[in-house]
Amino acid sequence: MIRTYSNSSGRFVLDGEHLGALDAAVWVDVLRPTPDEETALERAFGIGVPTLAEMSEIELSSRLYSEDGAHFLTANMLSRTDDDMVKVSPITFILTGEKVITVRYEEPRAIDAFVARCLKSGTFSADQILIGILEGIIERIGDLLERAGHDLDLLSEKVFFTQAPASVRNAAAAKVAASTPNARQCDFQAVLVEVGHKGDLLSKIQDSLISLQRLLAFDSSLASERKPGKAIDHRIKTLAVDVQALRDHAGFLTQKINFLLDATLGMINIQQTAIIKIFSVAAVVFLPPTLIASIYGMNYKHMPELDWAYGYPLALALMVMSAVLPYLFFKWRGWL
Repeated sequence: MIRTYSNSSGRFVLDGEHLGALDAAVWVDVLRPTPDEETALERAFGIGVPTLAEMSEIELSSRLYSEDGAHFLTANMLSRTDDDMVKVSPITFILTGEKVITVRYEEPRAIDAFVARCLKSGTFSADQILIGILEGIIERIGDLLERAGHDLDLLSEKVFFTQAPASVRNAAAAKVAASTPNARQCDFQAVLVEVGHKGDLLSKIQDSLISLQRLLAFDSSLASERKPGKAIDHRIKTLAVDVQALRDHAGFLTQKINFLLDATLGMINIQQTAIIKIFSVAAVVFLPPTLIASIYGMNYKHMPELDWAYGYPLALALMVMSAVLPYLFFKWRGWL
């Protein structure tokens, strides 16, 4: 599908979804192009439209290059960002003359929001459209990082504050525990799954930020040739600073995820150790009664205790005492 946008009567307008308005268009938005549409674009502009396979290559020479008087800039953008199942897909900006062509295979909300904003305001040049789309993509990444940071804070509370014994929890932890009635039965398997989702999300965000940083550096190098103006040049530099800041923040969140992963695995080990300790204590508690029962279960003829009138209740009492005393000792030492 091809959408063409142009400046008409002092406004930015949608010309339609056809190839008839290519000459007057300032922005040609190509979404999942068919072979016929690719051929029509190549004939109209005299350029080679990259395929999805070419756009997905990681070599800089395949993503950022100039050819036949046109400049090709490819970066990874994020779509389907309403949950953690984010999809990474390439988008290619082709700057040719006073036009910009975007080739993409997904529909991120950032581009739709940019189009809606442009249709309500004045005219736009190709460079302004390019920077505007990049600003929307980067702003959306910032929102994703903010949401991921908030979710990681909730995971931290679930892993740490709600698992400490009541005797050592501080006021803040007690408040958290009070607000989560089932916190002490934390499902660490679910926590691991959620940590994995966050780790995957952050890896996709970092992938997108790296590609955007490279794109901005290449676009900045074209400034002397295209001469977009000081305002556009300043916005490019500002975006480069923003991307670096977001990369730093994404790196911090990645470290936090690694810490939470190690902590969750440690908590699982603590739980398993506690279970093994219970079985060990139970074995020690029942070992003396078992020993007594084994002694008096022997079938020797000469055992004086067998003739005692109170031998049976005495043996029972002795077994109970031999079980209770180790239990009380373990409680006194704080092992239970």
